[in-house]
Amino acid sequence: MGDELRGDSLVHLNVRFSTEAELKQTLDFLYVKSKEGISFTGLIEAMVNEVTIVTAIHNIKSNKGSKTAGIDQMKMDKYLQMPKEELIALIRDNFSNYRPKPAKRVYIPKKNGKKRPLGIPTVLDRIIQECVRIIIEPICEARFYPHSYGFRPYRAQKHAVRDIINVINASTYSKDQPVWAVEGDIKGCFDNIDHRILLQKIWRIGIHDKRVIKIIQQMLKAGYLESGARNDTKLGTMQGGILSPLLSNVYLNDFDWYVGRMYMEPHRKCKHKCNDTRRLKWLGVTPKYNFRFADDWVILTSTEQEAYRLKRVMTKYFRNKMKLE
Repeated sequence: MGDELRGDSLVHLNVRFSTEAELKQTLDFLYVKSKEGISFTGLIEAMVNEVTIVTAIHNIKSNKGSKTAGIDQMKMDKYLQMPKEELIALIRDNFSNYRPKPAKRVYIPKKNGKKRPLGIPTVLDRIIQECVRIIIEPICEARFYPHSYGFRPYRAQKHAVRDIINVINASTYSKDQPVWAVEGDIKGCFDNIDHRILLQKIWRIGIHDKRVIKIIQQMLKAGYLESGARNDTKLGTMQGGILSPLLSNVYLNDFDWYVGRMYMEPHRKCKHKCNDTRRLKWLGVTPKYNFRFADDWVILTSTEQEAYRLKRVMTKYFRNKMKLE
């Protein structure tokens, strides 16, 4: 499936697929190898494969937002009326010299009465973003924290709630029952993500194709139009962009594992995880369990003292390591 380089640590993806079934096999291969800690180059060729492009177009067409145009006023229908070969060539040409257009800034109401800013990319930029997402998502998913639930396939808020309830109920009759919660919300998470730190995290998560990182960098810098004026985006990932939810999870994944390694998902030294958590407990570590949905997170622990300590630690961690509040 891939040509291996530098021993077992890096794979150059050298695939030719002509059906959706073969595309799925490639995505499964990326997931399995990424789970083993392998990084990838040669990803662009998979993104510009005809099957990937057609799949991306179908995914966007089925979305209710497909009828919304960006700043170029082009809707999906216009592209669907083009000859197939011409459309494929257009998308490949844009990949080779990617220059995304600014997003159209709109505001939608929030439940608290405030308004949330959204950026609407052009349809062509959405297709390219979806091609990128299709290929890199399995690489990222394989490395994501198991108790993160926002913007991930086959996961929802109800799964996070179930996970929290199960942890609390599992130790009902124990003095270590996690009855204290540190609840956090990241201030303006989407708007304040540091681009340099994000690109470093994308590399560390296993995407070593510099062409892909350059495309993502161009997407981040595309800016937006509001009231006829162009605004640069020096921070943040545009809410409304197809790739933004995945990128925000990449950015926050280190935080998930940082807390998880303290107790819930320890570094494995034993065959069974329960023995590793038992080992930590014998060393005097207070049990703690963390769960995240998008930019909201909860850490459960068993003592008030530990809860306040964690609050101080997390405040410092976000400020120093993530450049977030």
